[in-house]
Amino acid sequence: MATRRVGLAFLAVLALAIQASAGIYVPPQAADISGTTPSGLSWSAVATGTALPIRTSATSAFNGQPGAVAYFNTLTGQLQVDPKGLNLNSMIITYTTGTLNISGTTPGPFTYATGTGANAYSPLTGTPKTFPAKDPTTAGLAPTTFPARVGTTIGAPLAASLATTGDVGNIASTSGFWDLGWSFPPNLVNSGSVSAMVISNFKTINQNSNANANILGYGLGSATFQYGINGATGTQVGAVIPVVPEPSTYALLGAASLAIGAICRRRSGTNAADVG
Repeated sequence: MATRRVGLAFLAVLALAIQASAGIYVPPQAADISGTTPSGLSWSAVATGTALPIRTSATSAFNGQPGAVAYFNTLTGQLQVDPKGLNLNSMIITYTTGTLNISGTTPGPFTYATGTGANAYSPLTGTPKTFPAKDPTTAGLAPTTFPARVGTTIGAPLAASLATTGDVGNIASTSGFWDLGWSFPPNLVNSGSVSAMVISNFKTINQNSNANANILGYGLGSATFQYGINGATGTQVGAVIPVVPEPSTYALLGAASLAIGAICRRRSGTNAADVG
């Protein structure tokens, strides 16, 4: 029984450590966001959404409110998006070394093991895919699933609304728009690309006039992603924030993985003995 309790404890730790891989948004730990941008802003302050706020008309209540942010895990490559409760009607993340707009053939780090185009939407239940589940009664433009760009438009008349009911790991909406945090699959970014990726190559293209374009100090459009908000005029530019997990987190994850492997091997051996 003691061995079983230890095994279950490790399983619980592992589940918590990797739950972001299942579409469930897990905010980075405070210790995992450190340092400053080239312009001198602390990344922890940028993570609040106040450094790159919403930019729209001066008469709008949206203007100046905290903007959405994205996180890039520099060790695993996992991407997460936090809409900050806003109703996003579009979300576009582009990774490129160039400054011109990209196409479907532009090289990039993104891969789509669970399907491209409309097939990149998660089902309502079961294994999540690249994007949150859509309302099955709505249709429209398919998500963008390019090697250098991952993005989608949300809501009529251009695209499907997002589902508001389903498995927790498959849903990122309470309104039909994208208003909940979302964790992209860990294999969205090719594992072989992660070590060579730099935060400044996440870019918004053709948004250089946006007031948020170079607040971070990497150059116009660098270390940013693009999104839109239902009810707010104009394209928004948010920060892509580097996350560098504490070594202790990975040590714990490794220990849990080893424990689970040992449990599985013991069970396999027991089953083989039973068969024999």
